[in-house]
Formats: sequence, C-alpha cells, structure tokens
Amino acid sequence: MNTGERRRTGRILTGAAALAAAGGAVLLGFGLLGAAPSAPPGSSGIHAVHDTPSASAAPTTPAPVAATATPAPTPKVVALPRSVPTHLTIPAIGVDSSLMQLGRNADGTLEVPPYDKSAPPGWYRGSPTPGQVGPSVILGHVDTYKAGPVVFYRLAQLKPGDLVDVRRQDGRAAEFRVYRVENVPKKRFPTIDVYGDTAGPELRLITCGGDWDPQAHDYADNTVVFASLVTKG
Repeated sequence: MNTGERRRTGRILTGAAALAAAGGAVLLGFGLLGAAPSAPPGSSGIHAVHDTPSASAAPTTPAPVAATATPAPTPKVVALPRSVPTHLTIPAIGVDSSLMQLGRNADGTLEVPPYDKSAPPGWYRGSPTPGQVGPSVILGHVDTYKAGPVVFYRLAQLKPGDLVDVRRQDGRAAEFRVYRVENVPKKRFPTIDVYGDTAGPELRLITCGGDWDPQAHDYADNTVVFASLVTKG
C-alpha cells in the first residue's frame, strides 16, 4: 500500500490498485462485499467469497433497505487527526458495540469479523480513521449460519438523518449523519463511489443485503450506508 504523502482519502483505492497489479483481489468472507466488473483505472473490483452453511442451516433474511440515494450534504466541519476508532453507536437500530480492527490476511484478502454472535463490527485500518478526510470503512455481518442475526442485521433500516457515533482512542467522538442507504448488487459493486476520494470526512458502513441465494450460498447484494461528519468532540 502506498504510504507516501498522497491524500489519505485515496488509501483504499491505492491498496486495491496494488493488489490488482499483483494479480490479486480483495476478498471478504460471507459475501460481505461484491465486485465492480469494470473498475476504473486506479481501482480494483472487490470480489466476494462466501462462507458455506451446513445443508440444514438457512440464514435469516435481513430487513429491506429503508432509504435510497439522496444528495450528499456538504457540512462545514473541521477534520480530526488520525486516531483509531474503539466504539460504534447507532441509536436508530440499537447498535452499541466495541470495534475491532481489520487488516489483510497473508494471501492479501481482507479480514472480516468472526462468525460469532458476539463479534463486533470491524474498522478497516487501510482506510482513514473516523473524522479524517476520506471514507472510513466499517464492516459487519448481517447474520451467520452459526449465530443467526448479528450486529448489522438492521443496518438496512437506517434512513437519511439518522446519526452514527464513533468513539476514538484519543477520547474524541466523531458523529456522522446518514445521507444515503443503498442496496447494491455484488456483481456491480460501486467501488469508486464507496471507496473513492471525498471532500470531507465520511463514513461507510457495509454488510450483506438483498435476497439470499440458496444455490450460491450468498446474498445477492450489499447494503452500504453513506454518512458525513457533522460534529466532533
């Protein structure tokens, strides 16, 4: 990953481009992310690898997406310095959880949280920390064949105006306001829209969504929540 003086907003795309150059792909367990079939220059499609349930187990279908695209706000806020996030609170859907950190596996694939009922969502440490300029990325499972509904099961119920609070290691809180909630097909995952440069501090919350395909043992879509920083503390 490029660690030079390039704007931090491009760090995820830079990492994806490096993987593409090496002939690799960013992979997420249980179909957490989909793929962009025709990724623009400087980016890479993000492909799904799914966890295989037992023959007798069927996951619970998550709630439908509650909001569609709306124009992004342009709040006048000052970006925060880098500090690792430690806790995530989303009052509208009852999420109050610690955060783990996610990196990459030895084969270059992206780590995902454990498939346990109590597993927290994870911040991808290749992205900006919440409050920095750029899209900070937090991933979580919607459900698993072992545990049923888990931490991001109700993520699709968020709507524009809902607040997301991220506590940081430096004691500050970064509060974000949701401005868009989308279900996106994994086969047409909007890599640039989700991971590309942004003018200010933003947050992306990502999980599985859409219909469960029993043949593919995977969800057809991803639910992606877009939010912008509104306050800092």
